[in-house]
Amino acid sequence: MDLFEAMFTQRAIRRFSPEPVPDELLRRVLDAAIHAPSGGNNQSWNFVVITDSDVKSQVGRIYKQAWDDVGLSRFANDPDASRARIYRSADYLAERMGDAPVLLLACIEGSSGSRSLATGASIYPAVQNLMLAARGLGLGTVITTVHKHRETEMKELVGIPDEVETAALIPMGYPEKGTRFGPTTRKPIEQVTFRNHWAHNIEFLPHSEI
Repeated sequence: MDLFEAMFTQRAIRRFSPEPVPDELLRRVLDAAIHAPSGGNNQSWNFVVITDSDVKSQVGRIYKQAWDDVGLSRFANDPDASRARIYRSADYLAERMGDAPVLLLACIEGSSGSRSLATGASIYPAVQNLMLAARGLGLGTVITTVHKHRETEMKELVGIPDEVETAALIPMGYPEKGTRFGPTTRKPIEQVTFRNHWAHNIEFLPHSEI
Protein backbone atom coordinates (compact mmCIF):
# COMPACT_ATOMS: atom_id res chain seq x y z
CA MET A 1 0.00 0.00 0.00
CA ASP A 2 1.21 3.50 -0.83
CA LEU A 3 2.40 5.36 2.29
CA PHE A 4 0.05 8.29 1.72
CA GLU A 5 -2.91 5.97 1.20
CA ALA A 6 -2.11 4.31 4.53
CA MET A 7 -1.90 7.69 6.28
CA PHE A 8 -5.07 9.10 4.71
CA THR A 9 -7.17 5.99 5.38
CA GLN A 10 -5.89 5.07 8.84
CA ARG A 11 -8.62 5.45 11.44
CA ALA A 12 -9.42 4.18 14.91
CA ILE A 13 -10.64 0.58 14.69
CA ARG A 14 -12.40 -0.59 17.85
CA ARG A 15 -14.33 -3.62 16.59
CA PHE A 16 -12.23 -6.65 15.74
CA SER A 17 -12.73 -9.99 14.09
CA PRO A 18 -11.71 -12.97 16.29
CA GLU A 19 -9.33 -14.07 13.51
CA PRO A 20 -5.82 -14.40 14.99
CA VAL A 21 -2.96 -12.23 13.75
CA PRO A 22 -0.08 -14.35 12.39
CA ASP A 23 3.28 -13.94 14.10
CA GLU A 24 4.82 -12.98 10.75
CA LEU A 25 2.60 -9.88 10.60
CA LEU A 26 3.29 -9.08 14.25
CA ARG A 27 6.99 -9.19 13.48
CA ARG A 28 6.55 -6.84 10.52
CA VAL A 29 4.63 -4.19 12.45
CA LEU A 30 7.11 -4.36 15.34
CA ASP A 31 10.02 -4.12 12.91
CA ALA A 32 8.42 -0.96 11.53
CA ALA A 33 8.07 0.37 15.07
CA ILE A 34 11.73 -0.06 15.97
CA HIS A 35 12.83 1.75 12.79
CA ALA A 36 11.24 5.00 13.97
CA PRO A 37 13.35 8.01 15.01
CA SER A 38 14.53 7.98 18.60
CA GLY A 39 15.97 10.82 20.71
CA GLY A 40 19.75 10.46 20.75
CA ASN A 41 19.18 7.12 19.01
CA ASN A 42 18.70 5.66 22.50
CA GLN A 43 15.98 3.27 21.29
CA SER A 44 14.70 3.11 24.87
CA TRP A 45 11.38 1.63 23.80
CA ASN A 46 9.99 -1.78 24.72
CA PHE A 47 6.84 -3.55 23.58
CA VAL A 48 4.80 -6.14 25.45
CA VAL A 49 2.82 -8.27 23.00
CA ILE A 50 -0.14 -9.94 24.68
CA THR A 51 -1.88 -12.81 22.91
CA ASP A 52 -2.65 -15.19 25.79
CA SER A 53 -6.43 -15.20 26.33
CA ASP A 54 -6.19 -15.23 30.13
CA VAL A 55 -3.75 -12.31 30.24
CA LYS A 56 -5.84 -10.39 27.70
CA SER A 57 -8.89 -10.94 29.85
CA GLN A 58 -7.11 -9.49 32.88
CA VAL A 59 -5.88 -6.52 30.85
CA GLY A 60 -9.44 -5.99 29.70
CA ARG A 61 -10.69 -6.04 33.28
CA ILE A 62 -8.12 -3.45 34.39
CA TYR A 63 -8.85 -1.29 31.36
CA LYS A 64 -12.60 -1.36 32.04
CA GLN A 65 -12.00 -0.36 35.67
CA ALA A 66 -9.84 2.57 34.48
CA TRP A 67 -12.55 3.54 31.97
CA ASP A 68 -15.15 3.53 34.74
CA ASP A 69 -12.82 5.45 37.06
CA VAL A 70 -12.66 8.29 34.54
CA GLY A 71 -16.38 8.10 33.80
CA LEU A 72 -16.00 8.42 30.05
CA SER A 73 -19.23 6.52 29.33
CA ARG A 74 -21.18 9.69 30.08
CA PHE A 75 -20.02 11.19 26.79
CA ALA A 76 -21.94 8.52 24.87
CA ASN A 77 -24.99 10.77 25.29
CA ASP A 78 -23.24 13.97 24.23
CA PRO A 79 -25.51 16.39 22.32
CA ASP A 80 -22.89 16.48 19.57
CA ALA A 81 -23.85 13.41 17.51
CA SER A 82 -20.33 12.95 16.10
CA ARG A 83 -18.73 13.11 19.55
CA ALA A 84 -21.36 10.77 21.00
CA ARG A 85 -20.72 8.23 18.22
CA ILE A 86 -17.01 8.19 18.97
CA TYR A 87 -17.58 7.65 22.69
CA ARG A 88 -20.14 4.90 22.07
CA SER A 89 -17.51 3.18 19.97
CA ALA A 90 -14.88 3.69 22.69
CA ASP A 91 -17.34 2.41 25.29
CA TYR A 92 -17.86 -0.71 23.18
CA LEU A 93 -14.10 -1.28 23.14
CA ALA A 94 -13.84 -0.72 26.91
CA GLU A 95 -16.31 -3.57 27.41
CA ARG A 96 -14.41 -5.88 25.05
CA MET A 97 -10.75 -4.84 25.21
CA GLY A 98 -9.75 -8.34 26.31
CA ASP A 99 -11.31 -9.85 23.17
CA ALA A 100 -8.95 -8.13 20.71
CA PRO A 101 -6.67 -10.69 19.03
CA VAL A 102 -3.53 -8.78 20.11
CA LEU A 103 -2.89 -6.19 22.80
CA LEU A 104 0.33 -4.20 22.59
CA LEU A 105 1.78 -2.14 25.42
CA ALA A 106 4.26 0.42 24.10
CA CYS A 107 6.73 1.31 26.85
CA ILE A 108 9.54 3.79 27.36
CA GLU A 109 12.46 3.50 29.76
CA GLY A 110 13.49 6.29 32.10
CA SER A 111 13.07 7.39 35.71
CA SER A 112 9.86 9.19 36.64
CA GLY A 113 11.84 12.37 37.35
CA SER A 114 13.03 12.57 33.75
CA ARG A 115 9.68 12.04 32.07
CA SER A 116 8.17 14.96 30.23
CA LEU A 117 6.27 15.79 27.09
CA ALA A 118 9.57 15.41 25.24
CA THR A 119 9.80 11.78 26.38
CA GLY A 120 6.94 11.02 24.01
CA ALA A 121 9.16 12.04 21.09
CA SER A 122 11.07 8.81 21.63
CA ILE A 123 8.08 6.45 21.73
CA TYR A 124 5.11 7.88 19.83
CA PRO A 125 6.87 7.93 16.44
CA ALA A 126 7.40 4.19 16.98
CA VAL A 127 3.73 3.79 17.85
CA GLN A 128 2.68 5.61 14.68
CA ASN A 129 5.07 3.50 12.58
CA LEU A 130 3.49 0.40 14.09
CA MET A 131 -0.05 1.60 13.40
CA LEU A 132 0.71 2.64 9.80
CA ALA A 133 2.39 -0.70 9.14
CA ALA A 134 -0.67 -2.45 10.56
CA ARG A 135 -2.91 -0.41 8.25
CA GLY A 136 -0.76 -1.38 5.29
CA LEU A 137 -1.25 -5.03 6.19
CA GLY A 138 -5.02 -4.69 6.60
CA LEU A 139 -4.92 -4.72 10.39
CA GLY A 140 -6.87 -2.27 12.54
CA THR A 141 -5.51 -0.48 15.59
CA VAL A 142 -6.40 2.32 17.97
CA ILE A 143 -4.21 4.10 20.51
CA THR A 144 -5.44 4.59 24.06
CA THR A 145 -3.90 5.78 27.33
CA VAL A 146 -6.92 5.25 29.59
CA HIS A 147 -5.18 2.28 31.20
CA LYS A 148 -2.68 4.68 32.80
CA HIS A 149 -5.28 5.46 35.46
CA ARG A 150 -4.56 1.91 36.63
CA GLU A 151 -0.98 1.71 35.41
CA THR A 152 0.40 0.14 38.58
CA GLU A 153 -1.95 -2.83 38.24
CA MET A 154 -1.21 -3.13 34.54
CA LYS A 155 2.53 -3.14 35.10
CA GLU A 156 2.27 -5.69 37.90
CA LEU A 157 0.18 -7.97 35.70
CA VAL A 158 2.81 -8.29 32.96
CA GLY A 159 5.91 -7.65 35.07
CA ILE A 160 6.94 -4.23 33.73
CA PRO A 161 9.73 -2.72 35.90
CA ASP A 162 9.18 0.47 37.92
CA GLU A 163 11.60 2.47 35.78
CA VAL A 164 9.59 1.74 32.63
CA GLU A 165 6.47 3.72 31.74
CA THR A 166 3.60 2.44 29.63
CA ALA A 167 2.97 5.06 26.94
CA ALA A 168 0.10 3.44 25.05
CA LEU A 169 -2.15 0.41 24.91
CA ILE A 170 -2.90 -0.62 21.32
CA PRO A 171 -5.44 -3.33 20.51
CA MET A 172 -4.84 -4.84 17.07
CA GLY A 173 -6.62 -7.24 14.76
CA TYR A 174 -8.52 -7.59 11.53
CA PRO A 175 -11.55 -5.27 11.51
CA GLU A 176 -14.90 -6.84 12.28
CA LYS A 177 -17.10 -7.41 9.22
CA GLY A 178 -18.77 -4.11 8.36
CA THR A 179 -16.04 -2.04 10.04
CA ARG A 180 -14.14 0.00 7.50
CA PHE A 181 -10.98 2.05 7.29
CA GLY A 182 -11.04 5.71 6.11
CA PRO A 183 -10.68 8.03 4.30
CA THR A 184 -10.80 10.26 7.34
CA THR A 185 -12.22 13.77 7.56
CA ARG A 186 -9.99 16.49 8.97
CA LYS A 187 -10.03 20.26 9.33
CA PRO A 188 -8.48 22.04 6.33
CA ILE A 189 -4.73 22.68 6.45
CA GLU A 190 -5.39 26.41 6.19
CA GLN A 191 -7.40 26.33 9.41
CA VAL A 192 -4.70 24.81 11.60
CA THR A 193 -1.42 25.97 10.01
CA PHE A 194 0.33 29.33 10.15
CA ARG A 195 3.20 30.83 8.18
CA ASN A 196 5.84 32.74 10.17
CA HIS A 197 3.33 34.10 12.74
CA TRP A 198 0.25 32.74 14.54
CA ALA A 199 -1.83 35.56 13.06
CA HIS A 200 -1.09 34.50 9.49
CA ASN A 201 -2.91 31.37 8.34
CA ILE A 202 -0.98 29.58 5.65
CA GLU A 203 -2.32 29.68 2.10
CA PHE A 204 -1.55 27.32 -0.75
CA LEU A 205 -2.42 27.48 -4.41
CA PRO A 206 -5.23 25.14 -5.47
CA HIS A 207 -3.95 21.84 -6.90
CA SER A 208 -5.02 22.92 -10.38
CA GLU A 209 -2.74 25.97 -10.24
CA ILE A 210 0.40 24.18 -9.00
